[in-house]
Amino acid sequence: MKYLATLSLVLLMSLGAIAQEESAAELKNQGNEALRAKNHKLALECFEKAIAAWGEEEMDAAMVYNTATCARKIKNYEKAQKYYEESKKLGYKADVSTYYTASSLKSMGKKEEMEKVLLAGIEEYGTSKYVGHMKKMLAGYYVKESNSRYVKGQEILNTRVDGNRDQWDAIKAKAKVVLDEATGFAKKALELDATNKNAQAILTGIENFLKS
Repeated sequence: MKYLATLSLVLLMSLGAIAQEESAAELKNQGNEALRAKNHKLALECFEKAIAAWGEEEMDAAMVYNTATCARKIKNYEKAQKYYEESKKLGYKADVSTYYTASSLKSMGKKEEMEKVLLAGIEEYGTSKYVGHMKKMLAGYYVKESNSRYVKGQEILNTRVDGNRDQWDAIKAKAKVVLDEATGFAKKALELDATNKNAQAILTGIENFLKS
């Protein structure tokens, strides 16, 4: 009797594991169907349930990538970042996953984290066609940072009026600190995109301001 009870328990455990595996596979298939129908919200729900039920078998990397894509499509950027990072760890479309990780961070306003991901991606995937996209995104970030400091520097310089001409050297020195930062970001942008007209315009504007 004890032997039969043990055998029954083993069979039940085995059947449970098979059922769980089948359930995960079924959920994955449901997710794929929803994805083909462009129902990204439903696909995300199914894929996440499939991942949770996956068990000990090696994770389906393509499914993880699709999970990230569905999250991005419905603008759930936190989940998109999470699953794109997991996709990269699994070695699935690592260059694309890196790009969309950065894109998700950008959408969440996590600029410094985005910059780190892009710098690492540009170095790691030098031959990938997505490097161009990474450079463009990073150059755009640098131009934006440069421009914000350029505007601030202009505002400081414009505080000079007839009544405080004797303070001009101090005002100019204060503005230069900010404008130097703007110059640094603009030059970083040009290192990534040598023909970036916005970066070039900022540098020209800074040069003209400091000459005046």
